[in-house]
Amino acid sequence: MISRRPLLAGLVALTLPVPARATAGPRLAVIDWAAAETLIALDRPPLAISDSGYFASRMPFDLPPGVVDIGPFWEISLEYLARLAPDRIIAPASALMMTPRIAEIAPVDIVPTETRGSRLDLAADLARQMAAVAGLAPESAARLVKGTEAALAAAGRRAGRSSVLVCVPDLSGRLFTLYGRGSLPDAVLARMGLANAWTGPVTALGTYRASLEELIGMKEATILLVEIASMRPRTERMLRTSALWRAVPAVASGRAHWIGNFYPQGGLLSARHLAGTVAAALTQG
Repeated sequence: MISRRPLLAGLVALTLPVPARATAGPRLAVIDWAAAETLIALDRPPLAISDSGYFASRMPFDLPPGVVDIGPFWEISLEYLARLAPDRIIAPASALMMTPRIAEIAPVDIVPTETRGSRLDLAADLARQMAAVAGLAPESAARLVKGTEAALAAAGRRAGRSSVLVCVPDLSGRLFTLYGRGSLPDAVLARMGLANAWTGPVTALGTYRASLEELIGMKEATILLVEIASMRPRTERMLRTSALWRAVPAVASGRAHWIGNFYPQGGLLSARHLAGTVAAALTQG
C-alpha cells in the first residue's frame, strides 16, 4: 500500500511551477540562508531556497522574483526538487545528514561552518565558494568582500567609539540572549571599531543567556535590543514595569535602543545591514 503522505506530497509537487532555465550560470537549489543571501549579493540568485517565508522575515531585502520554495530545511520536498532538476544543491552538512537523498538529485556543495577567524571571515569564505559554484570569476567575491569592509568602516565612523551590547530579550523581560565572541554581531562591532560589552562565556553559536541582574553590572554599555516583531509588545510591557530594568545603567541614562531583526548566521549582506542598524541606533538623537 502507498503511504498517503508521500503520495499527497508527490501530487502537490506536480502542480508547483518550474522556472525556465536561465542562460547565465548553473541552476542552484540552496538549503542554507547565508548561501542564498550570498548568491543574491553576487547577482546570481538561486533557482530555489528552503523556507522562503522565513528567509524573507529575517533578511533586509526582498527575495528576487522567480525563486521558488522547496520546503523547510528539515523536510525538503524531494519530489519538487527533482522536478526542478538543479545543476547543484548548496547545503550545510546537517541538511545532507537529515535528507541524504538530495545527493541523488544533484551534486551537493557543503557550505563552510568553521574558520580560524571571525564570522565575517567565514562569510568571506562563503562568498568565494559561492562565486566559484556560480561560475563567477574570483574578482566577484573580492568586490563583495571589499565593499562590505568599506560599508562597515563607514558605519563605524558614524557610530563613534562605544561599548555595545547586542541582545535579544525574552517575553518575560528577565532573560536576554547576548551575542559574544564568535557571533556575527561581535565580528561586526569589531570591524566598526566598537567594543562588545559581553566578553564572557558563549555557546558554540557565540551566544550567552544572561539574567537581567547581569545587565546591571554593565555600567558603560549601550544596550541594543533586537526586535522580534511578534514578541516586542509584550516584552516592552514587561520591561516598563520592571524596577530592575530601570536600574540598568544604560536604561537610566537613555542608552537602551531597539534595533531591527537580523539573521545571526547570515553572510556579508546581513553584516552590512547590522552595521548600518547599529550605527543608526548609536547616533539617534
